[in-house]
Amino acid sequence: MKKVPLAVLVMGLAAGIGTGQAFAQEKKVEFSLNLSVLSSFSGEYGFENIGLGLIPQLDIRLAKRFMISPEIMIFTDFEFGGVYIFPGLLLNYAGKGIFAGAGITLPMAINLGWWGAEVDPPGLKVNIGYRGKRINLTAYLITTFQDMFADNLIGAGIGYRF
Repeated sequence: MKKVPLAVLVMGLAAGIGTGQAFAQEKKVEFSLNLSVLSSFSGEYGFENIGLGLIPQLDIRLAKRFMISPEIMIFTDFEFGGVYIFPGLLLNYAGKGIFAGAGITLPMAINLGWWGAEVDPPGLKVNIGYRGKRINLTAYLITTFQDMFADNLIGAGIGYRF
C-alpha cells in the first residue's frame, strides 16, 4: 500500500517541476478537457464493459516537439455503479497535426454501492492522436506492467484545448 502514495507523489512532483520549468522559460502550457469512451479488451473476449469519461489534462511544453502531460481520467459505467479514476503522467511527441506518447497511470476504483475503494498496480498508457488548432482526437491503450498486453483497456476521445 506504500507504493500508491509514493506513485502519486512522484507524478505530482514531475508535473510540478515541468510546470515550473515551462513558466520559467516562458513555454506554452495548455489545458484541455476531453470526453472519452473506454472499454476493456482481451484477445479472446473482445469488447466489454463500456464506460464514459471526462479527462482534464495539462500539456506542458518541455521543448519544441516534446511535452509532459499530467492528467486525471474519470470514468463511470452506464449504471453509475462506480467511479474509476486514472491519474497519469505522459510524455508526448507533437509533430505537425499528430501526437504520440506513453506514460504511467494508476488505476483506482470507487464503488458507490458500498463506498469501497480499490487501487490496482500502476500501468502503461500509450496514446496517439490528431492535434488540431483547438481540437484533439485521441486513441489510447492502458495495460498493466505485470501482464503486458494481456488485459487491456482501450479508448478514444475528443477534446477541446483552452
